[in-house]
Amino acid sequence: MKSKTLIKLIARPWVDPICLWGLKRMFPASRAWAAANISEGDADRFANLLGFERVPVGVTGRLRKTLELRRNSDAAFQRWEEAIFSAKGDVAAAEDSRRGAAQAWGTHKLAYLVLAKRRGVPAARLNVPTPAEAMEEFGSAMANPDALFKLPAALPEVERSRPVELGSVVEYWLRFRSPGGDTAYAHVYEPKQVPAGGMPTLIFGHGLAIETEMMKGDLRGYASLAESGIRLILPDAPGHNRRVAADLYGGESFILAPPVSGLRHLTVATKEFGILATWARANGSKRVAFSGMSLGALTSQVAATRMGTWPVEARPDALMLLTTTDRVSTLAFDSSIAVIAGLDVAARAKGWRTASFAPLAGLVDASPVPPLDPERIVMLIGERDNVTPVAGGKRLADGWKVPAKNLFSRDQGHFSAAFGLGVDASPFRRIQEILAA
Repeated sequence: MKSKTLIKLIARPWVDPICLWGLKRMFPASRAWAAANISEGDADRFANLLGFERVPVGVTGRLRKTLELRRNSDAAFQRWEEAIFSAKGDVAAAEDSRRGAAQAWGTHKLAYLVLAKRRGVPAARLNVPTPAEAMEEFGSAMANPDALFKLPAALPEVERSRPVELGSVVEYWLRFRSPGGDTAYAHVYEPKQVPAGGMPTLIFGHGLAIETEMMKGDLRGYASLAESGIRLILPDAPGHNRRVAADLYGGESFILAPPVSGLRHLTVATKEFGILATWARANGSKRVAFSGMSLGALTSQVAATRMGTWPVEARPDALMLLTTTDRVSTLAFDSSIAVIAGLDVAARAKGWRTASFAPLAGLVDASPVPPLDPERIVMLIGERDNVTPVAGGKRLADGWKVPAKNLFSRDQGHFSAAFGLGVDASPFRRIQEILAA
């Protein structure tokens, strides 16, 4: 009861400026933490990585602690993989240990908050290309955008872990070789007993820098969704959770070279959705929905828009887009997160203007025609959203003719809308109704 009251309190627009204020400080702290992770406790190397003229006083102890926590987390992750993808060990215990060690390591970012602010550490290790450089990488795809998002001719084998039984729900994990070259992971909850009408699958993508897989507990209550008869697949997005490069923090790979880093992310993440959809259909699901919050919603809509070359089994039957926008290509200028991270200033310094993004729009911006029957598209719009700008969400809903029964518009911002789902999960109920029909 107390937690429901707390969620109601923070699911209001007053929380959004506070979240942005927090991110403005956490991004630089995370950048310092990422540098600490590869400094191996060496204060001189740490200072050099961040461009400091002098080694910060008293930083050596923090670096050693970061190194210790990183090694603990790496070891727990190794034990986890060995336990759940083999016939050895206690799966539940290995997962609890992995999450605990990951949380201790990740929350150590807070140890760098003051240092990052005082030393002016940037929000990301920015390497923004010029418009000409971006065109050199992606220009050839503009004649046939769907080809950029084409699935591999031979899809990778998806390996399923040993399960954990949670009453009426089964929990397990998937892993496979990503088209991006690394190992992709997904966390799955599904009902132990398959419903009479079959078990639909909801693939749900998380937001930028959201790493609940590296924290203890089922923070979003996903297991309870599975109790209602749906399989829920929660993929780790590229550059997040178990997939972060050693010298970066979770989500930094998406923002470090706008807009090409975002395009690279989406070309990989969308294909992973298609691979997971194919696996789900081969494993008991006649219907599959692509869905997500924020970056996960953008991934879902780009995948649906650019799935022209995909086989039918990889395509979604429905979409649930929670806090999204139609002009994905210009988020380096339009999003308040881009502003607090300094992406807009860095992009302008490299010659980017609003018109510069126009050639890239055909790759990732929403199509003028809905990719699915609008009756099978669910949307949540925060009326005060300035992260995935509300005007773009409304244009998308209008352009795709999303029916009123599928459109949830709330007097909330980007973050309060996410919290609000803990109070009123109507969009989830609606997508379940659509998948069950």
